Amino acid sequence: MTTEPTRFHTPVGRFVSGDLTRKRDKDKDNRPIDPDRQRYEFGLAISKQEPGMQHVFATMAQAAKDGYTARSDIQARVDNWFQTLSGFSMKISDGDKPAASTGQVNQNTAGHWVLWFSTALDIKACDPYGQQIDIANIKRGYYVDVAASVAPNGLLDHNAGLYLNPEVVRWIAEGDVISGGIDIEAAMQNAPAVPQNLPPGARAIGASGMTPGAAIPGAAAAPTVPGAPTAPGANPATPAPAPITPGAPVGGPATAHVGAPATSTAYPGNPVGAPTAPSTQPYTGAMTPPGVPPIPGV
Repeated sequence: MTTEPTRFHTPVGRFVSGDLTRKRDKDKDNRPIDPDRQRYEFGLAISKQEPGMQHVFATMAQAAKDGYTARSDIQARVDNWFQTLSGFSMKISDGDKPAASTGQVNQNTAGHWVLWFSTALDIKACDPYGQQIDIANIKRGYYVDVAASVAPNGLLDHNAGLYLNPEVVRWIAEGDVISGGIDIEAAMQNAPAVPQNLPPGARAIGASGMTPGAAIPGAAAAPTVPGAPTAPGANPATPAPAPITPGAPVGGPATAHVGAPATSTAYPGNPVGAPTAPSTQPYTGAMTPPGVPPIPGV
């Protein structure tokens, strides 16, 4: 079994879930996690139309196949994942799949693949020019790419899968900040109509001199998000960033990632010196998950 990590670089995506500065201390059932097992965890949503995802899928498939060369049953589960997106912990999910808890699709992930990163080590961050920055500057909702590594998790049971570890997060652009908790639209989607008969003492909105929709006295003005529409009736949806070549900075010369290896021209974002072809027999299994175009040469 091969457990050596394979380094790669993601295309640009949106940081949509988790936390870059605080380790997760509760599990999915809200039970405390022992401090020595706590990890930073976050999700990166990348468009299903992004061609660079072909290389990501190929890299992760190769790592999975190399990691379980002696286990044909697990290799069969890897093949099955590329047909059903289940049966193997690939650390990629379909952003169009409704959440089990709500039955609703997360609007921040619709139309995207979501890569799930996890590490016990502090995550390094840099700006578009490769200069190290405080990772707290990168808010949930901003656009980033990630220098990462992938390796088998070493498990041989039903939990067999991959580790997807972030090494450096590069801040590419701002986006609408995603705050914690449920959003207003989701919360009100199935709300009942406002009743006509209100409790005693209730007064119509505006009776106290405030106009519905007016600013609350003493409240800070909402920040202006660069690129957000301001004209009346404009669609407030998050604007898509301008096309960005994976591994290339925005608005400045190309530089190496802080704490990350220089990149290769053969595969943008791959470490210089890394083989351009796997050392083992290339993976030839099913490489067409739903919505992913065939990967040339794989």
